[in-house]
Amino acid sequence: MKKFCLMLMILVLISTGAAFAAGAQEAVDEEITIAVIPMFIGHPWFERAEYGARKAAEDLGINIEYVGPERADAARQLDIFNDQVNRGVDAILLAVSEADMFERPVKNAIEQGVPVFGFDIGAPGELWLASGWEPVASGTQIGEGMAEEIGGSGKVAILTGSLGAPYLADRLDATIDVLDQYPDIEVTGVYPTEDDYERALSAAESVLHANPDLAGFACMTTTGVPASARAVVEAGLGGEVAIHGVAMAQQNADYVKDGIVRGGIVLAPCKMTYLGVMIAYNYVTEGGRLPEPDEEFGWAGVPVTIPEEQASYAPDVLLTPENVDDYEF
Repeated sequence: MKKFCLMLMILVLISTGAAFAAGAQEAVDEEITIAVIPMFIGHPWFERAEYGARKAAEDLGINIEYVGPERADAARQLDIFNDQVNRGVDAILLAVSEADMFERPVKNAIEQGVPVFGFDIGAPGELWLASGWEPVASGTQIGEGMAEEIGGSGKVAILTGSLGAPYLADRLDATIDVLDQYPDIEVTGVYPTEDDYERALSAAESVLHANPDLAGFACMTTTGVPASARAVVEAGLGGEVAIHGVAMAQQNADYVKDGIVRGGIVLAPCKMTYLGVMIAYNYVTEGGRLPEPDEEFGWAGVPVTIPEEQASYAPDVLLTPENVDDYEF
């Protein structure tokens, strides 16, 4: 009987200790505050980014400060950044438009013990970037989607932005690498548009006039998809010419619902900030740990993580009639 009582007391102490440890961990997590500072607030893009940050905070049981200027104002954003550093938040997630202005402040913050991570277009000197539309992954997805839709055969025209942009060049090369695997696919040409909608529309119209049997448009920038769709519709070829590329949802909502665009891939800003908050949290709570390839991040899924770039890219989402209205941008 005495042995039984002794064992019972030990079990009670162990369970009590475990409960205390769990409670202590929860208390520590609740004291963690991560500041997320977008270029500005109020735009649907950054409202979705806020949703992702707050969802991550809820899942982790931590605090989020989502603060930014009401319009694109780099000086005001820098004031907000410095305020968060002076408050001693545990980490900062930052997206800036004026990189030069933030280079020294970001470095100073990290030296003061406030780790700074980037999201979207990131920040200079960041410890890690959480973004999307990784050029090789997105280019591969565009090429594979195109090849599948046209049955591995036909003429494909490629619309891009500037031929001198390295980021777009990587996406373009990845798309062409996929299409080159199909001997019956012919790339009619690569048409630079400087990411201008009117130029993209003019290029698409010219391509269709010269190639009435065109099988598809592959678009490296977001202006290419709606411009190609309009040109196709006006040529009376809606649904007959495949259109694949990076896309903004609301620009293409009607085209997606009507089956004109079946290959638009969108970057979900909420997945970026969710991923960024998770990365910052792991860094703070696990002794500076950074992402590894093929690591999963809950709701954000498995990003494309490239250690040499110090970046993780949230998976792209294929726009469908069912999900296109979920994106308010």
